[in-house]
Amino acid sequence: MKKVRNISALLLTFTIVLAACSSSTPTPTAASDKKTTGGAASAGGAVKSEWAESAGLYKTETVEELYEKAKKEGKVTVYSTSGRINDVEKTFEKKYPGIDIEAFDLKSNVIMDKVIREQAAGIFNADLVLTKEVGGGIEEELVKKGMLFKYLPSDIAAKIHEPYKSEGIAFVPYMEFRTLFYNTEQNKTPPVNNWWDLTTPEWKNRVLMVDPLQSPAQMDMFVAFVVNSDDMAKAYKEKFGKDIVLNGTKNAGYEFLQQFYKNAILVKSSVDGQDAVGKAAPNKPAPVFIGVSGDIRKMSEKGLKADIIWDMKPKLSVADEGLLFVGNKAPHPNAAKLLVRWMAGEADGKGEGTMPFNEIGSWMTRTDVQHKNAKNINELNIWQYDSEKFYKVYQDVVNFWIKNQ
Repeated sequence: MKKVRNISALLLTFTIVLAACSSSTPTPTAASDKKTTGGAASAGGAVKSEWAESAGLYKTETVEELYEKAKKEGKVTVYSTSGRINDVEKTFEKKYPGIDIEAFDLKSNVIMDKVIREQAAGIFNADLVLTKEVGGGIEEELVKKGMLFKYLPSDIAAKIHEPYKSEGIAFVPYMEFRTLFYNTEQNKTPPVNNWWDLTTPEWKNRVLMVDPLQSPAQMDMFVAFVVNSDDMAKAYKEKFGKDIVLNGTKNAGYEFLQQFYKNAILVKSSVDGQDAVGKAAPNKPAPVFIGVSGDIRKMSEKGLKADIIWDMKPKLSVADEGLLFVGNKAPHPNAAKLLVRWMAGEADGKGEGTMPFNEIGSWMTRTDVQHKNAKNINELNIWQYDSEKFYKVYQDVVNFWIKNQ
């Protein structure tokens, strides 16, 4: 397996974030769920905020009301982990002339660090933040400390799948997950159906993935194995017919990672993994590749012979949600709220703002928007993301992975 000789950007960022939060960030009081008639839904992890109240984050306004206010603001600044915000920009600015989107395309861990540092310095630049979780740090260090707020108007909330409607820490316009891809030309059926299959000698040097120390989503998948160790122990027994015996590890999740590591190969990019699986030579056993579910769209466009392994024990993966927040003291709050509504598809679900995210391998959280996937969102056998549990063990899992290199 390729060795990582430098300090991971992911590890370094997470450590800096913890230090910044502990030294300079006030801790507001957690608020109860605000679900009043005509109001906007808010998560239980939100905090009391006079600013959020005055900015109208707890109420529902009409598009016409917001547009009139937003035109006076003139712009909306977005920190986004998805480049698809550029497609949203085109349709939004066409629909609402006079309001410009200023978008910054950044990785999730960079967004987390940037927001913490800016707000600690009294700089409130981000109107909206579209990010993924980073080991639970987004909720524990940003949401619970009043740096980011959920805004979900009641007329849109009524059409959102649970648990994203009432339990989500943000509005979740779409959901993806890390998953396993296999070559469909060599295999008429998936070659594995249990994560422990990948620890056997048959899969030595045939499990490909990007470096988890450079990918928060990949590391979160590993954290999910540790957090859900009881499920991993049951899957082990189902595979091997006996109870798991730990070899110096804390639980079945860590044991899986220790054994899995011996068979894994790191690739430079997801494109390398896609090609290795989809273009595998017929005379050589094809590898499998752990990538984001959206990779299936890219592989199909390139004509690669690959598909997702939909049935994996104990679970297919863990939810990797797109989290859309309004930033604390956003300088353009009305333009921000208008853009949230656009990205949600508006009250009727027909707004073009959903289109960049409604692709194969990406699941819309709205009940009234037709997705493009073989399975419905409520049919996916995945773990839900538990930020509090992930946050408690995240650093330990990162250290464990480094130690095993």
